[in-house]
Amino acid sequence: MHIVFDIETLPCNDPHVIANFRDDAEVEKATVKAPANYKDEAKIAEYIAAKHAEIDAGIEERIAKTSFSGLEGRIACISWQVDDGDPFATSAGLTERQVIEQFYASVAAFTQRPIHNGTLNVDASFVGHNIAGFDLPFLKHRSIILGIKPPAIVRKAFSAKPWDSIIQDTMLMWSSDPHKRGSMDRLCRAFGIPGKGDFDGSMVASTWPTDPQKVIDYCKDDVRRTWEIYKRITFQFDDKQELKAA
Repeated sequence: MHIVFDIETLPCNDPHVIANFRDDAEVEKATVKAPANYKDEAKIAEYIAAKHAEIDAGIEERIAKTSFSGLEGRIACISWQVDDGDPFATSAGLTERQVIEQFYASVAAFTQRPIHNGTLNVDASFVGHNIAGFDLPFLKHRSIILGIKPPAIVRKAFSAKPWDSIIQDTMLMWSSDPHKRGSMDRLCRAFGIPGKGDFDGSMVASTWPTDPQKVIDYCKDDVRRTWEIYKRITFQFDDKQELKAA
């Protein structure tokens, strides 16, 4: 069994964390001094004001970049599918906790089969593009911070090495050389798979507040694309693809 999944993340919205960022910026601004060769008071003030503006702008950049870290960022939605099935996705309007718990409940339902004396665990692997480097660590960190206990098979994936069979990372499967790894869009173009089009991950944070369904649909499409990439990388060609390759 293969569980193909993808997460979409958002920057931190915790006011206490953001306040800490601003406090750090104020400390940094207090240390700003003009170079020693600046003698004119107006030029000194202009220099310091410019540096303070840079630091203030850096706060917004720092907040935006938290979407790449499970320490301070958050999960907006998760999409997943099992083998050739249709993608599922969490709904808009759920809390981050509900999003993660819904995903875990679905994974447990697929991988844990009740039997008369207990539960039968079904072997499965997790498929995704850069899941070893991003999705799994992010999900692990958010689960720890929120106090959510994952199913056993998810915990196994959290502790696995990127090359363990439970993780099928299509980015690493294409090439283990960091200089030769392909983005999802590049692999789609090479394989003749429809790509991302005019929407990508950089637009998630700005789109989510006004049109969360667009982000959810994008996440589901990424799952579909990932599964097609996986099948190509593992030589699961249909007759048409074989003829084209020949």
